[in-house]
Amino acid sequence: MNQEKQKLDLEGDLWRFALAFYGRPGIAETCLRLQDEAGIDVIALIVVLYADTVLTHGLDEHDIAGLQASMRRWREETVLPLRRLRRALKQPPQEFPAEETEALRGLIKKTELRAEQIQLALAERWLSERPPHAGIELEKALTLLVGAASGDDEIAGMFARTIAEARATARG
Repeated sequence: MNQEKQKLDLEGDLWRFALAFYGRPGIAETCLRLQDEAGIDVIALIVVLYADTVLTHGLDEHDIAGLQASMRRWREETVLPLRRLRRALKQPPQEFPAEETEALRGLIKKTELRAEQIQLALAERWLSERPPHAGIELEKALTLLVGAASGDDEIAGMFARTIAEARATARG
């Protein structure tokens, strides 16, 4: 079936895993630090963790490049512009009406979350079309997601935390 016509499952297993994982103590903060300090796409991070801990077959270098490519346009044209706008409105110019601007920012935040939910559904569809095979070690797979320079030990510590929490999430 043509991917454009195939309905996405926005409430699929990957979405449920993402919600449970992101809701674990300290994970939201860790993920945001990885996003802001290391340039990591948190959605890609969650997908790599899910493939390894829930599907029990990790991704290799080729898979990670394919995953990122499959989500790139959606992320760049929807998720990132919404995020930039939401963040810009966090401290708007003084002449902006405060109450209305904050209400608009809330709507943008909900829309950004929906865009990320769609990105996860796109990734879940991509995973379902990928034949299972042996992947690389999870820690190495996560390092392939790093987009900006930061303290290697610090990033390694954040990766260790996300891996432990993803494994705990997968166990239920």
